[in-house]
Amino acid sequence: MWLRMGWTLWNALRRYRNDKNLEAVLRKDWSREPELSAFFADIETRLHGKEIAKLQQKQAEYLALQNQINPHFLYNALEAIRSDALLADCAEIAETTEALATFFRYTISNLQEYVTFSDELDNAENYFTVQRCRFGDKLSMELELSDEALLEARMPKLILQPLVENAVSHGLEGKLEHGTVRILVESSENTLFLRVRDDGVGMPEEQVARLNEAFAADDGPTGVHLRDGIALRNVNSRIRLMFGEDYGLRIFSASGVGTECRVTLPLLAQEE
Repeated sequence: MWLRMGWTLWNALRRYRNDKNLEAVLRKDWSREPELSAFFADIETRLHGKEIAKLQQKQAEYLALQNQINPHFLYNALEAIRSDALLADCAEIAETTEALATFFRYTISNLQEYVTFSDELDNAENYFTVQRCRFGDKLSMELELSDEALLEARMPKLILQPLVENAVSHGLEGKLEHGTVRILVESSENTLFLRVRDDGVGMPEEQVARLNEAFAADDGPTGVHLRDGIALRNVNSRIRLMFGEDYGLRIFSASGVGTECRVTLPLLAQEE
């Protein structure tokens, strides 16, 4: 058996050396050789996963470049507005404009794949500053950090801000009273737990179950207008693609009480 399998494998490798057609080798009928069939199926799965990751990275870079249009024009215009606001003694307008410019610079121009949690927190705070221009003192944001060293933990870019935006847009915007977004950060030996909690309108149990089923399957549910939009599904998909099925997003909520978006990530230090 081993002699026959070795001969079959040698023929496949010789074919690949001659025409460099890896697809033909992988898709050859290996049904008579179960060991080789399993081996090549595993190779194809791994190559396919890497190719998807590369394509998604290229797509993200393309979309970022496409959305830039002319970022310097945007930044210069916002800086001019900020300067005029300062000259007119409108400190709040100047602060909001500066926060908006910094937010766009981080979101549009920074193509880094990994950033620190501190970077993500700064970006979320800039987003929140802009939102306070709309809602005034109706909104507040708080941070609970179990260890200051976690500020330097590394994570994929644009994980935190979509969660904060979700809390504001779908949790607190429909609430009549004051609302609070709480960012809670904890860790175990190898895992980072990031939670964004609001005391807003919440969701019914059935909707929470559908959301979590979609996140677990890494698939967006159809036929339902979900409060998370596309942003949270993208966050979940990116995390699972980069780190595996043990990580990702989960929702906890109750109508009239509030919602918590919980993200589980590997704990990555600076050198990693």
